[in-house]
Amino acid sequence: MRHGLLAAYDAQLREAVETSDFDDVRTDGPLWVARMPSRGFVTYRSLNGLTADELSALITRTVESFVSDPSIEEFEWKTRDHDGPANLGSLLVAHALRPQERETVMAGRIAGLAGEDPVPEGVAIHRAGDDGDLLADVERVVAFQNRVFGEIPRMVDMTMRRLRNPSVTLWFAEASGEVVGSGRLDRVPGTDFAGLWGGAIREDWRHRGVYRALTQARAREARAAGVKFLYADCTVMSRSILAACGMIAITTTVPYVWRRTALPLP
Repeated sequence: MRHGLLAAYDAQLREAVETSDFDDVRTDGPLWVARMPSRGFVTYRSLNGLTADELSALITRTVESFVSDPSIEEFEWKTRDHDGPANLGSLLVAHALRPQERETVMAGRIAGLAGEDPVPEGVAIHRAGDDGDLLADVERVVAFQNRVFGEIPRMVDMTMRRLRNPSVTLWFAEASGEVVGSGRLDRVPGTDFAGLWGGAIREDWRHRGVYRALTQARAREARAAGVKFLYADCTVMSRSILAACGMIAITTTVPYVWRRTALPLP
């Protein structure tokens, strides 16, 4: 099953799909180079066939295009560990990009994920905006996420922008009037997939079934829309929970990031 899921992931979820949220998307050889206000992103399907000199020149040209643009504060070059070449990471580090935490790409068939396990006692699961006030829900969820992940500038605006897309929904868990968990569902038009993103659980509510409840709620919505597979890039903590929900690891991914204020080496 892993190989089938990985083949579907590679065929359906790379390049154009990854850059659909960006304002300016261009290709340079095998690379897809994308921009939005203050941020950039680089992805590709395959670098096979490039000589060492061609790859070095491509990296140099791409990095320089962002460095020379004063509106860009940071950009990410996304790598997957099942891709070549094996030395891509060291080449990116040599160009002042810094590796971030390795994440596992999990995927699974929707039929095994859209369960109906009981929601933990005292917890209610909501889809943002269902009460008629989307902005208020987003502000509450972003305030919660900022406490979990650290503050991200303009996150309310970015989230509202995402939610203008009818294929994107935001879910959250509430207990005693406070947000204790959240996660986004991004259905990917033209593919068999939907993605699980932004999963967060308040520390005192972890290991109590809240993440599973949010995952199953999103899976049920995806199933109703005809989705066949769910996927997610996840940390070690989330990996075990998603595995318990029925997802499997299909590859790992490392984002390499350049920031105008340089990142230290790990």
